[in-house]
Amino acid sequence: MASAQVRSFRRGALETSSLWGRNWLIPLWRAGADEALGTGDAADVSKARNKGGWYVDSALGDDGDAARLGATWAAVEVLDALGRLDDLPAADRAATVAWLRSLADKPRALDQSSALARSLQMLKEPVPATLTRIAAPRTDDFADLTPDDRATWLADTYSYVLIQEAAGKQPAVNREVWEPVLRDGAATLPYEQLYELVHVLKAAGSPKSVFAPVLKRLDGERLDDGTVRDPDAYIGNPDASLFVQRLRTLAGWSRKDPGLLAALGREEKSGDVSQEGAERLNRAALRKVTAGGDTSEQAKQLCANPQVLPTTVTEHNATQWQRTTLNCADADVPTSTPTIDTWTLDTPDRVVAAATVTVGLADSGHPDRVPSWITADALRPWARNPDRFTSVYDYTLVVRAYALLDGALDAALREALGRGVTPYKGCPRLPDLYQVGGGEDACDLKTTWGVWTLDRQLHGAMGWLPPGTPKDRK
Repeated sequence: MASAQVRSFRRGALETSSLWGRNWLIPLWRAGADEALGTGDAADVSKARNKGGWYVDSALGDDGDAARLGATWAAVEVLDALGRLDDLPAADRAATVAWLRSLADKPRALDQSSALARSLQMLKEPVPATLTRIAAPRTDDFADLTPDDRATWLADTYSYVLIQEAAGKQPAVNREVWEPVLRDGAATLPYEQLYELVHVLKAAGSPKSVFAPVLKRLDGERLDDGTVRDPDAYIGNPDASLFVQRLRTLAGWSRKDPGLLAALGREEKSGDVSQEGAERLNRAALRKVTAGGDTSEQAKQLCANPQVLPTTVTEHNATQWQRTTLNCADADVPTSTPTIDTWTLDTPDRVVAAATVTVGLADSGHPDRVPSWITADALRPWARNPDRFTSVYDYTLVVRAYALLDGALDAALREALGRGVTPYKGCPRLPDLYQVGGGEDACDLKTTWGVWTLDRQLHGAMGWLPPGTPKDRK
């Protein structure tokens, strides 16, 4: 990584969390980004130690065992990675071990127990039997759980595995449940859940072939500079700004934004701006929707480039095609109807891919070119069952596709939308945005855009659009 990029990553991490921020930098440092961590970090971590034996993270505070355990786990991991854990004064080490052992006999959440076990392991102390006797979360009713409950089950299973590994034991994990979850969700799960699931299955002894879809996804999201983009985390980039402009359009608000144009100009003049085709198209589309004017030649060339906008759509690249097509539409570049493969609508991922194709064709001006095998009848049972999907956005895509194919907004669908979307409105200081769902309670722009677009398509029937928004605009 370039030094400037490493410094940017480090600055952002430490601004977020004094101890966990350093913990997040460990993989970068081990991969050769020497500036990610240094000798001064060990000293700073040591300063965060309380005389009672625990550590205090600025982001977590010093209120309660959960915060103290989390901070202590992060601190011990950083010191161990830097080779400085053995430098702890004997009295300090003894105090930390004694404090950890004092918590071992008390029932607590699995994530706290795993932090406790992992900290003891790093300190080369045995993990108490009271922790290792904790059973793996049951999975016999996994298929009946809601997406949020499934995410919780996964997090708890991950914590259980960490405890068993810390004690040097083989985790008793049901591969027959978790391997299909990885297979069906490798392309769409949030990265944190993907990481936990891979860790669980590696510990359970799954063969390498099980992880092939994960490698495929990561390679597909890799940028030219080696970093990996997360399409579900539109933060501080042209993608995020495009979604802001799309939300403004839906609400009937002005898209004039001199500050946004100035920021875009600064980014384009910077030395580290990405020259990857999709990123250049993002910037061209953002400039068009914010500044107006003629369509740029760059945007026309990029939307005609099959390396940027696929000419054949499969269940695996449907999302890439749809989002690129949407960017071309924002850039005011017409696109041709692609060749579309056929696949069976038998899993949530495949249904979402088909819905993505339907929505993409409609948003790019080709609603009449939806393949005959994608029908309202085929989508109806999925549209009425939001619990089958891991994110609110994916569910809104499915309902949008169902409605575009003349699916009726009947009582059953209204009830499903009430369960699958309405409860996810609002985050602290962001009361009108919508949460990601699937165990992630953060709000994001893409999900909000999906919800607002769906409500606009339903002529405001669900009341999700901002007050005063015209309900009949296309």
